[in-house]
Amino acid sequence: MLSQHAGRLVCATHIRPDGDGAGSALALAAALENAGKNVVCAGLGGLPGEYGFLEGLAENIAASDFAPLPGDAFVLTDCDTPDRLPEPLREHAARGVKFCIDHHKGYSGFAEYALVDERAAAAAELVMSVIEAGGWALTRGIAEALWTGIVTDTGRFSYASSKPETFRRAARLLEAGARFDMINERVFNTMEPRRFRLRNRLLASSELSADGRTIIASLGPGDFAAEGCEASDSDNFIDAIRSVRGVDIAVLLRQVLPSAVCRS
Repeated sequence: MLSQHAGRLVCATHIRPDGDGAGSALALAAALENAGKNVVCAGLGGLPGEYGFLEGLAENIAASDFAPLPGDAFVLTDCDTPDRLPEPLREHAARGVKFCIDHHKGYSGFAEYALVDERAAAAAELVMSVIEAGGWALTRGIAEALWTGIVTDTGRFSYASSKPETFRRAARLLEAGARFDMINERVFNTMEPRRFRLRNRLLASSELSADGRTIIASLGPGDFAAEGCEASDSDNFIDAIRSVRGVDIAVLLRQVLPSAVCRS
């Protein structure tokens, strides 16, 4: 269906995009563009700096004041409801979403066409299946975007969601030239000094309870302001507290502005 659409395709993902959201959207946009489609990838302006290696960031991201064109078709990846889109895109998508590619349990059936599989480890896995089924080129840039989506949503293949086909897909991405060592280093092993200081604030706030089975940590507006950080700078910080031995429940409370509270 994607290949048959005549108008412009607008690829987008959820607010505060992570590796899977950004990787799946950029990979699909690049594949469609290489196949001769008119496509734009919108709403990735808040992407953390560690993802700066992804091809298409400079060329494909629309401005925050993105305006739709007549005949535009929205394609959402890793997004189970239009309510999770960045606010500038939410109003446009409310007029109708043509396609949705997702792996979450909460998909509400809003798109005209959907590829939703809760068993998939990442939306990037499903996007990869679309690319391969369409016979579209799997370039190194596309492979690296897909690898980013898969490796982040599987916790570097450590979660139970990783299936044999997940590893087979990962092998095909390596064959396509994905620089997995560079990606893993950039995404997991490097951090801006401001994020390092923000994480230290988070760790200092952490408290164990329920005989060490529960840990709660928080970041408030003062923490973000003091380190010059945004909400996206605390993405994946939950990993820093849930790794404590004996913890069954990890709670991260984040408040950047008085009117915007996010919980992980």
